[in-house]
Amino acid sequence: MNLIINYIAKMFKHSFLFTCFYIILRFIIIRRNKKINVKREVLLYIFFLFLLGLYTVAITGDFNIKNVRIDEINIIPFKIVKDVYISHNLNYFLISFLGNIFIFIPVGLLVSLIWNMKDKNVILIGFLISLSIELTQLFLKRTTDIDDLILNTLGVIIGLLIDRKSTRLNSSHM
Repeated sequence: MNLIINYIAKMFKHSFLFTCFYIILRFIIIRRNKKINVKREVLLYIFFLFLLGLYTVAITGDFNIKNVRIDEINIIPFKIVKDVYISHNLNYFLISFLGNIFIFIPVGLLVSLIWNMKDKNVILIGFLISLSIELTQLFLKRTTDIDDLILNTLGVIIGLLIDRKSTRLNSSHM
C-alpha cells in the first residue's frame, strides 16, 4: 500500500504543471477544430496523465526489491522467473512480475479506446512506450531488464483484450 501512496505522491508534483500545459495545448487544438468529443478528451487526459505517472515512477522511483546493482542490465528473457523461484520473495514477485504486467494494462486499454487502430499497432505503441522507459533507464544508471519489456507488453495485450471483449459485449446488447 505504501508503494501506491509513494507513486501518487511522486506523480502529484508533476501532474499540476502537466495539467496546466495540457489544458492550454488542448484548448489551442480544439479551437482550431471546433469539435469537442468530451469522452475522448477525458480519455486523452487520463492517458497522458497516466504516462506522466509511469515515467515519473520508472525514472525516479525506487522499487528495486532485490539486491541488485543500480546499473544492472538483464538481456536474458524470463530471468525473472528464475529469480522469483530462487528467492521465494513474494514482494519481488508481486512488484517485478505482476506489477510490470498490471501497470501497462491501462496503456493497451486507453490506446485502444482513444484511437481506432489495428491491434498490432496498439501493441506496438505499448511496446515502444516500454522500450523508451528501459532505454531511458540505461542513461540514468537504473536497472534495465528485457523481462520488464516482455511483461509490460503482455500488460498492453491484456488491456487491449479487455477493450475488445467489452466492445463485443456492448455491441451484442444493442
